[in-house]
Amino acid sequence: MLLKTLRRKGDVEDNFFPKFNTYFPWLSIICCLCSMITLAAQSVNILELADWISSDWLIKNQEVSAMLVISIVVFIEYILYDYRLQQNRKQLSKLQQNLMILGESKKKQQQKANRHSDHTEKLKGFIADKLVEYMDYDEKYIHFKGIASEVRHNGVISYDKVTTALNKAIEQQGFLSLYEQQNDDNPSNEEPNEQTLAALVDYQGAVDAMRYLWALLDLSTADNMAIHIGNKLIECEENYYRLQLDKNKSLDMTQNIPVQPTFEPQYALLTTFSLLIDEQQLNYRIALAKINSAIYQEAFDFENEQFRLAITPTPELLGDPNHVILLLENLLKNAQFFSSKNRFKQATDRVNVRLQSHNGTALLSIYNRGPHIKQESLESIFKLGFSTRKTKENHGKGLGLFFAKEIVRGYQGKITAKNIDDKPQRFSLAITHENKTCVSYPIECQPFDGRQQVRLFFENEWQKSLKLSLNSKISSICLSSIAINSNQSTVQFEQNIGGSGKVNFIGPAQSMEKEWEISISQHKKTTDVIFKPLTKSGVQFDIELPTAESHL
Repeated sequence: MLLKTLRRKGDVEDNFFPKFNTYFPWLSIICCLCSMITLAAQSVNILELADWISSDWLIKNQEVSAMLVISIVVFIEYILYDYRLQQNRKQLSKLQQNLMILGESKKKQQQKANRHSDHTEKLKGFIADKLVEYMDYDEKYIHFKGIASEVRHNGVISYDKVTTALNKAIEQQGFLSLYEQQNDDNPSNEEPNEQTLAALVDYQGAVDAMRYLWALLDLSTADNMAIHIGNKLIECEENYYRLQLDKNKSLDMTQNIPVQPTFEPQYALLTTFSLLIDEQQLNYRIALAKINSAIYQEAFDFENEQFRLAITPTPELLGDPNHVILLLENLLKNAQFFSSKNRFKQATDRVNVRLQSHNGTALLSIYNRGPHIKQESLESIFKLGFSTRKTKENHGKGLGLFFAKEIVRGYQGKITAKNIDDKPQRFSLAITHENKTCVSYPIECQPFDGRQQVRLFFENEWQKSLKLSLNSKISSICLSSIAINSNQSTVQFEQNIGGSGKVNFIGPAQSMEKEWEISISQHKKTTDVIFKPLTKSGVQFDIELPTAESHL
């Protein structure tokens, strides 16, 4: 029984047991039968067999009869035994197969259990790490709010004193600028002198910085930033209605409005840039707009080594401009960081910012060339604690885009992020020579390994740039884009060329993502034209904020 149990459990190898074979003594039985038949034949004549069978001899010779009966019974038992033995062997073979299948199944279940156990441990570790991370973010955020609340509570008196002194200084500088204009020898000059304007810029910058700091503390101590901003907008909306009903401010209810309920989105954008870069052109524009707000109704373009800015006249927004400044500052710093993570640099790369009016909203678009955001992360980037800066050098806190999302929610606006991809393009470059002959060059652009390359239609080799060496000077150039599917052409750029020297053009002018660069070098009798496709793969954020007019 023990050996059978061990064999069934598989604890002992099969060759450990001796093999037993069961045999039936059929040879001995046959010999016995033959002997009995011989003995019987000696006493009985074969010819008298019929009489012997019909007689009562079998009855008288009981020993012989018994032996015959026993022989018949043994023979029948042998047949039954052999049948049962065959059946047992079949059942044993089937049982062995079932045991083998059961063993394989048990082995697979064990492997599966081990695999799922490993996955479970990894999942537990992942969840634990995430919980610790979120708890850490919550703790840091609460700690940050506590510090901001303490600073706000203890700094209110100092804030009032500083802002009051700075406003008086600005007022004095305003009077001084008016005095200078009245006593200027050139009455047509409406702008103050450079020294007065520089002082005005410094004072105004200090006031704006104090107000921005106070607005940031006020926003950071709110339990819900979106609701806090929404409540501020309700107050501004009510005051805005009063001003629309009484534009001359003849009533007490409009004269007692403490704060201007609206602001120019261009002011918020320029002030944000003044926090990031020190550009005299931007600072002077902000200071001049304090004297003459009509400046904001003019289009404005600006470009330096980091940014490319395009502003068109946009209606006013309700609320506190510092909330929008905080929104833009977070997005611009984010764009600056990721624009530096390009695999390769282009001299034309900039963080492009555009402000325009769009369907009752102020549309702000911020584009930077750089790595894409993973598709599954596009909705998660605005969550508290989520950051794509998972490197050793930089570990994001996951607060900037969360603040941006909450501010836009408070304005009942919309913020989206999308990836910009490089696509195949076709152009037609028409060059007009001085002798009035015009030659068109069909150009094809295609992205390879994350970089745009170019070739002429009738050439096979792709290049980073296409150089055309002409044997005469040119008078004009025209670049048209050709739709790949419909073959429809659209003029993107047209320019008259005159004189000698080198000129560069980047386009399309109306697009934030620049697609090409054309360099023209004119010599005495020859001209070199270089067409270079630009890689525009990157990320673009679009923010839509309802204007004050849309609330009416």
